[in-house]
Amino acid sequence: MNVIAVHGSVETSSAPPYLASLRQSALAGHSAFASGLVDAVERAIMSLEDDPLFNAGYGSVLNLDGEVEMDASIMDGASGKCGAVAAIQEVKNPVCVARKVMEETNHVLLAGKGAAQFARDKGFLPFNPVTIQQRASWEKVMEARERGETLELSAFTGLPKSCDTTGCVAVQNGCAAAASSTGGSFLKLPGRVGDTPVIGGGIYASPWGAAVCTGLGEAFIRLQAAAWVLNLLAQGVHVNLAAKAAIMRLAAEGAVGGILAIDPKGNVAAVHNANSFPVALVRNGKVIGDFIPVRITGN
Repeated sequence: MNVIAVHGSVETSSAPPYLASLRQSALAGHSAFASGLVDAVERAIMSLEDDPLFNAGYGSVLNLDGEVEMDASIMDGASGKCGAVAAIQEVKNPVCVARKVMEETNHVLLAGKGAAQFARDKGFLPFNPVTIQQRASWEKVMEARERGETLELSAFTGLPKSCDTTGCVAVQNGCAAAASSTGGSFLKLPGRVGDTPVIGGGIYASPWGAAVCTGLGEAFIRLQAAAWVLNLLAQGVHVNLAAKAAIMRLAAEGAVGGILAIDPKGNVAAVHNANSFPVALVRNGKVIGDFIPVRITGN
């Protein structure tokens, strides 16, 4: 049994182009199952990092200084191995660098200039991930700030309707893995790191399944949300109930977000308390078109 699911973040448009890209990502990941489970989640996230519709890799949002700093992570539930990069700049696919950290170092997380140098040492070529749209958005907001105005734009990016973290969970023959990538939050302080590269906060995988998070990263870190979901699964809680409980816990903190989780049997849960949370699910090579994330309202 091969199951893979990807999300494009909370507050991301569910318009046809976005859903088509998410399905393409899930199918790309599914096609990589032949090479292995970790290959599958990495390939799915690479697809989203290459797509300027999403806030990961090419198309990432700009920080307060007008630069892109990206975070990414990957984790193999069977072995417990994981790798991550934080505030990395000028690479095309941060998730691939995160995998190199996992497989070719004794570390879990590399950040900033050290992460970028590691990427160069491993053969990753310099790449400018800034799109014309994100640069224009940053300039528009900075001009408004100089005039003392506040623009009503996405809490996560500078675009009217955009996205935050991208994530993927997958199961192959009862083993789970996860991967995640983001450009972070729009106009963040330089050096700010959210939950995406924080193992246990924004991502976790174990013999009991896998989970990835998106939304207000600081809240997910404080709550150790991804690991908390997996702890519930280890206690026998169904994946749908575990994800719902985690989002209710998040909402109690006054935060907005979404969680995508999977158990070893391939049961997938997508729960959020935002306006939107587009997800694509592929099971044994078939796109499950009627899979709808659950939206929770209230605390």
